[in-house]
Amino acid sequence: MRRMRLISEAYAEIKETDPNTAITMTAFRRLVLDGRIPSIMIGNKRLVSMEDVENFFQHGDRQMPESESGKIRPIIL
Repeated sequence: MRRMRLISEAYAEIKETDPNTAITMTAFRRLVLDGRIPSIMIGNKRLVSMEDVENFFQHGDRQMPESESGKIRPIIL
């Protein structure tokens, strides 16, 4: 079963694990709201999986494949 947390609870776990973390609550919330860290809405609450949070901070943002990063893509008309 996945460990699902509210954004504030997930951030509290990050701070508990690493009290000197450079990430702020605002920056963490922005990562979630921008979709860089996946989340789901349950009513008015947004939940994140702690596994997804850990994966994001271990492997970085993988939205664009590395082979495409920095290349000029052709315009398709």
